Amino acid sequence: MIGLVNVLAGVIIIGIFWKVGMSAKEREDDYTKVTKKGYAIRSKYFWSLLAVSIVLFIVGIIAFPYPDIMEAKISGDPEIVKVEAFQFGWVLDKDELPLGRPVRFDVTANDVNHGFGIYYHGKDGNRRKGVFVAQTQAMPDYINKLYVTFDKPGIYKIWCLEYCGVAHHIMVGEFEVKEEV
Repeated sequence: MIGLVNVLAGVIIIGIFWKVGMSAKEREDDYTKVTKKGYAIRSKYFWSLLAVSIVLFIVGIIAFPYPDIMEAKISGDPEIVKVEAFQFGWVLDKDELPLGRPVRFDVTANDVNHGFGIYYHGKDGNRRKGVFVAQTQAMPDYINKLYVTFDKPGIYKIWCLEYCGVAHHIMVGEFEVKEEV
């Protein structure tokens, strides 16, 4: 009985497919209007997408924090700190920085790429209080400029944010931000 139902269902399905296939051959419509309408819609989408892309590109270029643009936005001369990364440490030419004044970190590396991440650790330097402040890349033969104005006094730690070798986890530097430097 189940076999007979399956055969009957198969014949019905084949009949439906045959009927649809035969009726499609008999149809001779003009698709010119449909094609023109489809291309018109596609053209509108293209030009709209192009316009939005151009606007977003211009806004992105204006808003992107390029070093020269950042320097132009800073009032007064920034305190310059030279930073050199090496496996597995940081060398800063200053370990005390001013509160409320712009600071420019000139960051480079002498071996491999490192991630220069500044974290605020409070006045007591508690490791658990680490709050992200800013970051840039430390790369060999290149100086990245990072502008920061510190608004809280206390201990700031520099953590390497890019895996640089087996002792990467101990690559920590430190400086203090004080009201009077």
